[in-house]
Amino acid sequence: MTSDGPGRDAADRDTAGDDLRASALVLVRYLLRLRLPRAKWEQVTGIIDAAIAAAAADDLAGLRKATNDLMLISPVRVVKGDGGVAEPAGQRIFERANVLIDHLQPMRPAVPEDEDGKVR
Repeated sequence: MTSDGPGRDAADRDTAGDDLRASALVLVRYLLRLRLPRAKWEQVTGIIDAAIAAAAADDLAGLRKATNDLMLISPVRVVKGDGGVAEPAGQRIFERANVLIDHLQPMRPAVPEDEDGKVR
C-alpha cells in the first residue's frame, strides 16, 4: 500500500472528521424530536456533554464514541404500566444540543447585503 504523500493522512483525517461531524449533526437534530422517559434524557445529556468535550478538543475518537452511544438511543416503542412517561426534550437538553451543534457546524461566511439592507 502506498501513500500519496505526507499530507494524504491529514486529508483523510479531515474528510473523516467532516463526515463524523455531519453524521453527529443529523443525529442530534433527530434526537431532539423524540419523546423519551426522563431517565433516558438524563443519559442523553451526559452523552451530549461528552460529545461537546470531544468536539471542542478535536478528539475524533471521543466524538465517534459519543455519536455511537447516541445512535443507540431509541424512541419508546412499548409503554409499560410501570415505565416512565415519555416526554419531549427539556430546555437543558436543547441548550446542550445547541452548544454541540455550534461546535460541529462549520463557520459560514456572512451573506453580503446591499446598501439598502437586502441580501444579494
